[in-house]
Amino acid sequence: MPAGLAVEAVHCYSLLHDDLPAMDDDDLRRGQPTVHVAFDEATAILAGDALLTHAFALLADETCHPDPTVRIRLVAELAAGSGVGGMVGGQMRDIEGEKGGFSNGDIEVMQAMKTGALIRASVRMGAILGGADPRALSAMTAYAQAAGRAFQLADDILDVTATSEAMGKATGKDAGKGKQTLVAQMGLEAARRELDTIVNDAVMALRTFGPRADGLRATARYFASRNS
Repeated sequence: MPAGLAVEAVHCYSLLHDDLPAMDDDDLRRGQPTVHVAFDEATAILAGDALLTHAFALLADETCHPDPTVRIRLVAELAAGSGVGGMVGGQMRDIEGEKGGFSNGDIEVMQAMKTGALIRASVRMGAILGGADPRALSAMTAYAQAAGRAFQLADDILDVTATSEAMGKATGKDAGKGKQTLVAQMGLEAARRELDTIVNDAVMALRTFGPRADGLRATARYFASRNS
């Protein structure tokens, strides 16, 4: 539970900062006014900073796991997924892409960092807590990478097809900004076919686990079928 809370704290911090005027400048999140709208920008920045800091305090506490070696591994995983080589670096690449455009492959790299890295960290942290051996951890990592790609591609599709009411946030912003996405590159129908392929990759990565991994398989399928 503390490890899960730490991931959610990082996730929520990222949303608070992502919604700021200097970033995506969104007024709505989960059907509610974003924090900088409901309060002010300084509060949103500081609330995000507090959540990010608290995440690592949760992982460092003995209630997370009695073995300090495990706790350090969890800290390292979350830092890798959320820092310059992960979510933050991916956000920077996204900003650079909006200004200068993306070359071939850049969109996939950006999305793997911005969205996929935190999903990857989440899955690997669970595997570490479960005592996974190197082979199992490798399979879980392959699953997580495919699941992260599926989540982001589904999000890009929903930005084109879903209403703001269903999503609880503004939609159609990617096209409005001239933002390059996989949907914009390959078209909606091709993107949907690609999404099916990626979900199948995620499911196949779990083949050695049998029924024990049914929850993870359902999660990957949910990423693709969600409507909000």
